Amino acid sequence: MDTISRTRPDDRRKRPTAAAFFDVEGTLLAAPDLAAATGPLGRLWHPPVLAALHGHAALGHLVVLVARASAAELAPIARDLAPDAVLCSRPKAPMAGQGKGYAARALLRERGILAARCYAYADEAADLPLLAEVGHPVVVGDDPVLLRHARRGNWGRLPAPGAERR
Repeated sequence: MDTISRTRPDDRRKRPTAAAFFDVEGTLLAAPDLAAATGPLGRLWHPPVLAALHGHAALGHLVVLVARASAAELAPIARDLAPDAVLCSRPKAPMAGQGKGYAARALLRERGILAARCYAYADEAADLPLLAEVGHPVVVGDDPVLLRHARRGNWGRLPAPGAERR
């Protein structure tokens, strides 16, 4: 796992008491992967998820991007959104499936943040380990496996990319 962190200049003294994890491909970006994300980034954001990201940042939550992509591939997105941390793939160590859950748990432990106070936004069954690590999981879209978990666990829901235009 590659973890890239930064400290916000305006709140170095405050320690976040909550975190929000945002899966990038297909959730935050309205594209299934970064290779499909061509053109200006502003047109590729999924508005409800981007609004949630800004809302968490305004509340002082630790904002974390989680992606299968490498740090180099995520650099333009990280520059644009200025997250507090990025969890991403390294050579021979993809950030996928259970790895996302392990990475989220490790970051929360390192920062001393209770998982029950945290949020995660994801769009596919492979992201279930990430969603299971937090107290407030949010399903983005209509993956049938995630929707079953959402109904049973009273999880949050946001529309799939493109659904708000229908």
